[in-house]
Amino acid sequence: MKKAWLLSAAFCAALLSGCGLTDTPNELMRAPSADGDQKSINQAVMQFLPAGSQLAVPLHPAEASAVSLQDLNGDGAPEVVAFYKSDKTDYEIGVLVLTQKQGNWQKLTSFTGIGNELDYVSFNDLTGDHIPEMLIGLGGGDGLNKELSVFSIADDKTQELMKQSYSVMAVGDLNGDQQPELALVMHDHTNFTSKAELFGAKDGKITKLTEIALDGYVNGYEQAIIGKASPTRNALFIESGVGAHSSATDLLLWENGELRNPLAKVEGEMDLTFKAYSLYSEDINGDGIIEVGTMIQPLGTEDMAMAEIPWISSYFQWDGKTGLKHVEDHYQNFAQGIDLKIPDKWRDKYSLATLPSSNSFTMRFFYYGENGKNKAELLTLQSVPQTEWSKFENGLKQKQVPYVLLKEEGKQVLIAILPQAAPNLGKSAMQEYRAMQLTADEIRQLYKPLSIP
Repeated sequence: MKKAWLLSAAFCAALLSGCGLTDTPNELMRAPSADGDQKSINQAVMQFLPAGSQLAVPLHPAEASAVSLQDLNGDGAPEVVAFYKSDKTDYEIGVLVLTQKQGNWQKLTSFTGIGNELDYVSFNDLTGDHIPEMLIGLGGGDGLNKELSVFSIADDKTQELMKQSYSVMAVGDLNGDQQPELALVMHDHTNFTSKAELFGAKDGKITKLTEIALDGYVNGYEQAIIGKASPTRNALFIESGVGAHSSATDLLLWENGELRNPLAKVEGEMDLTFKAYSLYSEDINGDGIIEVGTMIQPLGTEDMAMAEIPWISSYFQWDGKTGLKHVEDHYQNFAQGIDLKIPDKWRDKYSLATLPSSNSFTMRFFYYGENGKNKAELLTLQSVPQTEWSKFENGLKQKQVPYVLLKEEGKQVLIAILPQAAPNLGKSAMQEYRAMQLTADEIRQLYKPLSIP
């Protein structure tokens, strides 16, 4: 349903919000194809954008853009929708809608909303008339709840269909009716109450379908997404911050017209979705099903301080009942941009440790047998400053150190160093260790770059 085009370099305005400043304005508009006159759209937006304004890129969802093409009135011809912020005020976001008549772009409407950040933009049919509405969420800053407005356009006029406060939100088909629903999660910091509300189409209007109370004593809610929890069931995944730095996940299903959490914490028992640090749910293995992330502490790190532990991200899928089933583990380092999937043959038999270094990052993975009685290097990840890489690489080659080049662009080069010599282990431990060793191809398949979510 969503269409957007790449803008040409004609736009030289600075960007607002999470994307920051850029010299490549093509990023303002994203789409798989362009089926119109791109140049005329560029010129039209520049012409009608108020003087002293900057295009604004929405913070959410990730694919949202500052300028989009959308058929907002159902006539088969797309309108141009552009979001901007004026230099005159910090608390106003503008929306510009252009339509094409007789081959020329004209301003259909424009309006502003109160807020200093463009938190959310999407175009979805929430009324069931097969014409998308504009969902625009505006925020006032960290720690403050945001406000969503839903607009429709008919007879060249804009109508606000809904206005609602929220902390985080998601859009998707939760109840399996092939129609998108809107989920709003609201956290009242003052009264320590929270709830998730679900809205959908009924009799041509946006109607609240149901709501469910959530934990009001959390620090806040950080993310909400709607996606598959199993091959046949969709769910709403909600991430909350608890304690000083910990987090948890609510998984909400649509059942008999209500929302239900099959993983709800049972008093006196451990929360299945608790994690020491924030880790968002995602489809980690690309099978189309969302995994819930938790964290596990590596073997042999029991005496380490919480902040020093090299936590392993462990991902689980809903088992269809009241539990979770393990999918896979990853070593993830957002500061270094590293995601290394832990091979299945390592599970419960490895540990890792950061090695001190003045100007680089070094993480060593090692075989950990018989509760640490047997140890041997399996793999070392090391970053090297780009300015020192040539000299460092020559040293590796001279010493015939086997390594795999994982990332070369940027300021740091990332390599995986394989062990050189056979360790001093007993017969059974040596057999176990050898079965855990990786080839260069396996390492390349296990690694992927990681960016801050």
